[in-house]
Amino acid sequence: MSTRAQTVVLSLRDKILNGHYAPGARLNEIELSTALAVSRTPVRAALAILAAEGLLDYVPNSGYVVRSYTANDIEGVYAARSVLEGLAARTVAERGLSSGARGLLHQNLTETETIAQRTEWTEATHDTWRRLNEQFHEVIFADACNSHLCELIEKSRSIPLLKTVKFRWHDAQTVKNSFTDHAELFDAIARGQSARAEHLAREHVYQAGRRLVANWRKAGIGENISPRQNVSDAA
Repeated sequence: MSTRAQTVVLSLRDKILNGHYAPGARLNEIELSTALAVSRTPVRAALAILAAEGLLDYVPNSGYVVRSYTANDIEGVYAARSVLEGLAARTVAERGLSSGARGLLHQNLTETETIAQRTEWTEATHDTWRRLNEQFHEVIFADACNSHLCELIEKSRSIPLLKTVKFRWHDAQTVKNSFTDHAELFDAIARGQSARAEHLAREHVYQAGRRLVANWRKAGIGENISPRQNVSDAA
């Protein structure tokens, strides 16, 4: 992909995720190329990439439109995620947690507990929590030593719209609850309790999805939502 096409992708992705283009909006190649001062070729390439990422839908005889996610769509995503992440936790528990992963998870929980004990919720706290949360799950996925499973999990977790909104509106209680979930999951994996680990991982993802869907329905219009609207998630 050319540098110009990359620039167009970044620009359009940012506008979509920040609500400049609302769900259902049609993106016209000619208008975009004029607005961005580029030819239609990089715009066309960028639209195809954003469609592959799940931000756009291609409508025959109409072109690309910004995808609208409904609560049912989100339920489907999290249903799949719960099964995949449960399998990863079970696999690690059955294989035995590696010493490297054990150390990383122990350190992660120590740092997360410090965050969970804070009473003031700041942007810096948010950023630290987001990093620790992602790291906790990624260590488990990697220790499962199943590249196909990791690819499927990554695909289910990397939908740009959900990845952008899910960390935006956390609070101290959400972090405390998630820390407890993580600590219990670590205990089950470390003890080799595969069935318990799978159950805890699946329930953790399920509850995160349930919260997100509830807020999605509350904030959405006709069950569709713009990335600017208030939703929350913690998994």
